[in-house]
Amino acid sequence: MTPHSETGLLAFTIALVELVHGALLFVLLPTMLTVKLGWAMGTTGAAISTYFFTEVALKLVTGWLADRVGTRTMLIGGFWAYAAAFTWLVFATHTWEVFVALGLMGAGASPLWPAALSRLTRGTAPAVGGTLGRVFSTWFLGGGVGIAIATLVSRAQHPISLRLFIAPLLAAALLGMRISHEDPAVQTGPRTSARRALATMMRSLVMLAVSIVPQIMAAGILIPIVVPYFEFFRGLDERQLLLLLIIGPGIGLALMTQAGHVGDRLGWRRTYAVALGAIALLLLLIPACDTLWQLALDFAAIGAGYAFVLPAWNSILVRLLPQDVRGAGLGFAMTIEGMGGVVGPLIGGLLWQWTTPSWPFYVSGGLLLLAAGASTRWRVEGVEPQRG
Repeated sequence: MTPHSETGLLAFTIALVELVHGALLFVLLPTMLTVKLGWAMGTTGAAISTYFFTEVALKLVTGWLADRVGTRTMLIGGFWAYAAAFTWLVFATHTWEVFVALGLMGAGASPLWPAALSRLTRGTAPAVGGTLGRVFSTWFLGGGVGIAIATLVSRAQHPISLRLFIAPLLAAALLGMRISHEDPAVQTGPRTSARRALATMMRSLVMLAVSIVPQIMAAGILIPIVVPYFEFFRGLDERQLLLLLIIGPGIGLALMTQAGHVGDRLGWRRTYAVALGAIALLLLLIPACDTLWQLALDFAAIGAGYAFVLPAWNSILVRLLPQDVRGAGLGFAMTIEGMGGVVGPLIGGLLWQWTTPSWPFYVSGGLLLLAAGASTRWRVEGVEPQRG
């Protein structure tokens, strides 16, 4: 299999999993648990949190295993584990079954991104931003399509709605079998000791932490307050709110591949710092936007900014991590990123409660400015692409 065809295969198979992920967690599961099983919303939230907890908690371990036993093994195992756990969930009738099935689904999902990114960035080719931009846009699009399909079928009987999504998971698992085996030289080459490999990984990640930690917190702060802010505080109706929530991610998806190529040419650190600083300023401007068209332009610009940030950040990350520990390093970084979904929303809710609804945007923008400034201190010249 050629590198180009394998990139397409990895992008498509994980997009199928993201399709189910988006449909289940954002649309079908909350309705299924409250209607079919009669759960209280608090219990439903706890069940969904079980999925995210196991996914985040196991990412470091499964990333490390991808380095040890091979990315193909972890990808295929993850696909089949996710499909089996989802099938169990579809037919679950007891509370404990739902919790266990969701926990196993999170475990199955945990190796997919670290293993896929480690595989996509094998070798020494420096210009990976365009490739990552194309792959990320495919994965995110899969999640969006899943939410759209789930919305269309949500009026059907919920067990039937869930059963529809077994098919894409089985397709992903079967297509995953076509992933080629690793080069024997990669599998049998010299391995660093566990202690030395961990030290190498940590040295690379500590340099990035001063930027990525405030960036993660900034994003998490806005998770619980964005919809209430625009719906209740700014008085937007459902169609206006939907426009804002679509235009930002839509612009980001449309531009991500080309933005990745731009980052390859201009340098990832420069691209990351400038784009993140621009997003920070745009967040600070949101409370000052008085009309819908101003808000739409602001959201579109934020989406464009993230189209540059995501490929640049991941390009820097994978090039700083040695191939021998790249899976573990990606797993560790994604674990930290996942924790932003825990700490950030708590801060955002407290800011809303204790100050004014606009303050979460000010704090989030300030944290992103801090992150952008910290990223200018990174020493990543050795892994920057050549600029013509």
